[in-house]
Amino acid sequence: MKTKERVFLGILGALLGSILGSVSIVLENQVSNTFSLIGGVAMAAFTLQGYIQLAGRLSKKGVAISLVLMAVMCALANQVNCTIEIMETVEAVQGMDFLEAFGRFEELPEVQEIRSWYDGQLLLLYLFTLCGSLLILVRSLWKPKKEARRKAVLEEALLGEEPEEEKPELQGTLYPFRKAWMKPVRVSAGGAAVALLVALVALMMLMPRLEERFQIRLEFGMILGIFLSFIPLMWITLTITRYCNVFQILYVRAAGRLWRVNLMKLCRVGDWETLPPARQAVVRDDILWELENILNDDLSACDSGAVTELRDIQAEKEDRWSWTISYETDSGGRKKLKIPKGYPDFVPVMGMERAEGPTPYRWLPGLAALVLTVVFLGGGFAVDSWRTSQNEGDAPARDIHDLPEEPALPDVPVRVPETATEFVISEIRFQIDREFQYSRRRFLDGETGTSYRVYTQYGVDAADAWDTLTSQIHSDDPLYDRFQAVYSGEDLLAPLGEASGYNIVSVYRTDGTIHHTAAALSDTGALFTLEAEHTQAGQSPEEVLANLMYTLESVRFEGPEVTEENYQTKIHLSEIRNCAYMAAAYIKTDHFGHEAFVDVYVPYSDAPIYAPEGRAIRTEAHGLRVYASIFPGENAKEVVEARQQVLASTGQIYEDGVDDQTYREDLDVACMLTVYEENGQKRNAVLYAESMWEGYYLLREITGLPEQIDEEYLPLLKELEGIFGLTMPVLEQLGE
Repeated sequence: MKTKERVFLGILGALLGSILGSVSIVLENQVSNTFSLIGGVAMAAFTLQGYIQLAGRLSKKGVAISLVLMAVMCALANQVNCTIEIMETVEAVQGMDFLEAFGRFEELPEVQEIRSWYDGQLLLLYLFTLCGSLLILVRSLWKPKKEARRKAVLEEALLGEEPEEEKPELQGTLYPFRKAWMKPVRVSAGGAAVALLVALVALMMLMPRLEERFQIRLEFGMILGIFLSFIPLMWITLTITRYCNVFQILYVRAAGRLWRVNLMKLCRVGDWETLPPARQAVVRDDILWELENILNDDLSACDSGAVTELRDIQAEKEDRWSWTISYETDSGGRKKLKIPKGYPDFVPVMGMERAEGPTPYRWLPGLAALVLTVVFLGGGFAVDSWRTSQNEGDAPARDIHDLPEEPALPDVPVRVPETATEFVISEIRFQIDREFQYSRRRFLDGETGTSYRVYTQYGVDAADAWDTLTSQIHSDDPLYDRFQAVYSGEDLLAPLGEASGYNIVSVYRTDGTIHHTAAALSDTGALFTLEAEHTQAGQSPEEVLANLMYTLESVRFEGPEVTEENYQTKIHLSEIRNCAYMAAAYIKTDHFGHEAFVDVYVPYSDAPIYAPEGRAIRTEAHGLRVYASIFPGENAKEVVEARQQVLASTGQIYEDGVDDQTYREDLDVACMLTVYEENGQKRNAVLYAESMWEGYYLLREITGLPEQIDEEYLPLLKELEGIFGLTMPVLEQLGE
């Protein structure tokens, strides 16, 4: 009869082992940026040994369960590694926390290459794990030929027949292990190990938020701290194994000697307590037969190490949980052995205290492991903090109280143009010289060659405004010369009108170019930014500053106050544009170096759908659907093509359904018509991207929904085309 397999406990052991294996894979990838045989072997060893230790034996069912868990946890570890790399390398997801990126990053076109690489690595990881499993499986499932003989003897005993074999002449006393006596150690050490493991995994997931909270970069130091923290964790795990998972070890006093018997190696028995009396009798005889063979110098049929004689035993140490003895080995040396006090009526050496019942709880190793973990993690955090501060020492200064290299210019003259034109961008009104040529938030002074560009943000404060003002200061740039602030008082911004403040920062380069950043911040958190770039030969800095001051003084903020708490409810018909269907809505971005909100125009809906992190919005109305988000890219064409690839991966793109795209390099805008299938419906979609900030583009996906079209579809489409500056005949035909 086989030892009863505790399948439920085996699953728990395999699960805990696979978690340790997946953590080792993640740490190996973060330290060496690759996978190797080590991670696969660790996964196999932790999972299979976890099952064997708690289940008592490994059957084919246990192998299947362990392999499934290994496959799942390898895939999970691979996904974690992929998510970490994407969060570190892809700007579009760097504002997300780990859990958000873990579930959503596959929707972003920028990560397809990284994802494909990790998919290939997963197959390699599966191969390594399978290789690591073979040795353990072969050793655990191999049945010696003598097992058949023992089975036959057992069957005869169960049928009430006398076994053919004679009883051994040698008599002895067996001392089997009693699990209940070590339960306090198992509970105290196991609870501490689980708590530490959960804490370490949670810390790994929260690292992006900690970076944001403390403004540091957690890299080498923290990863090393987490890796070292697994040393005390493994120490506690070994404590459980040493004291509690010795079900297969049995001690025998026979012929005036003490023997240590490994039941698993001797007769493939993992736990004496689970055997029925008949099976225990057979195993007892097997043990005594082997001892007789050894004493008579006959050839032993058992595995090497199954039976060990403890000769010349000497007491070394004793505590409330174990005895430590030493004995003479076959080579003449001495070896120490720790024996847990889980053997009733047993004492290894006279003079030692006999175990009378369950041991006390053992909390000290758990507390020591916790202290070591805190030390390692604290040290890693301190190392990364120091590395961040060292790196920031080379970064451009961003503090208003750092004196500029030239005196401040508090009295900037205002140049009033002969004629001016009023513009409305993002529900902010401002005026600029009519002679300047305008195109998509850009203005060009044709006479001097000075170019201007407008940006807007919502939900920011004075510190965020200063981040924007100093965004062009790069002291590590070889062309950087100096910077100059118009205002350098105690406050970050100088008063401008009744409810706003302003400042202008000028960055000078050694090639003769000057970049000015002017910003006006309202008391409701709306920021208007106007940048200007020119050469000293083309126009003097004082003339450009005078133009900037004129525009800043003309700014009028007419949009709502937008905050983290209300931005998803502030969608409204744009009265400033006299809209009847199109609405201004707000999405979150960190492209300015801080959290802010920007406005996008979409069809009005009472129930707009926001992405979980608030960085994209989708609305539907009268048969028209618009998705809007901000993406990084080299140019608008690249952004449109990346979005088209996403559609191709989520729906069936018709082979003849993609028109040649339109790309205006001078305006950096791109447009593409694509036709795809969605839930059995044919969809015509226009992908349109335009440059919003340097390196970032506002992408809109405009899709017709024929089954929802009503009489207001065409008026809505015309209003949308007027705002976007597009003509979309394919979508117009849907409403005819």
